[in-house]
Amino acid sequence: MDSFPLTRKLVVAAHAGLAAALVGAAALHLGWAKQVDTVRNVFSDYALSDGADQVFAGTVACLSMGSTALVAGLVRSRLPVGAPAIVLLGAWCGGLFIAAVFRTDPPGVPSIGGLVHRYAAGGAVAALPAATLLIARRLGRRPGWQTMARSLRRTSWASVAGCLAFMCAHLCATAPDPTPAVQEIGAWLGLAERVTLALEMSLLFMLAGVVLASREGR
Repeated sequence: MDSFPLTRKLVVAAHAGLAAALVGAAALHLGWAKQVDTVRNVFSDYALSDGADQVFAGTVACLSMGSTALVAGLVRSRLPVGAPAIVLLGAWCGGLFIAAVFRTDPPGVPSIGGLVHRYAAGGAVAALPAATLLIARRLGRRPGWQTMARSLRRTSWASVAGCLAFMCAHLCATAPDPTPAVQEIGAWLGLAERVTLALEMSLLFMLAGVVLASREGR
């Protein structure tokens, strides 16, 4: 039996999860704009705002479930993306789920749960562009896939650059004795993270396009 109908359903489920995550993110940004500075504060800080913790958890959970459906569709597509890419995508999905379960810490109040959240979220954000770079390299070797592979590769490298900028801003924001210049860089932490997350959402939608294209006989 052709697995295309199931693959299409998985992509539809992926799109639904990603769309729900975007709606949740928009609700957080609009509903809690006064409590969370989008330039200075990271996305996880919404979990510390009154009434936003459940919306935050639901948003991240939708992103994790949509991503999981997408990975399942990619596996069923039988594209030769390679086991390392699938493992990295699994790390992305798992990291998101853990980040939804364990919320971040308030400033100056460290905890084991907050540490788990930060490492899980950081690992997830790093894993996705690494996976898509591997997938782009494999796709680029197949006839008819060069254009899609090129777009995926460019967006992946942009996401890597965003990750590095976010890491730099995080190190500056958490520096023990920062200079004024370091403080200025750290003040852009939230914006750097949001740009990175926007690029990673783009990667997920592009992967959904890859799965659909694979079932159209490309």
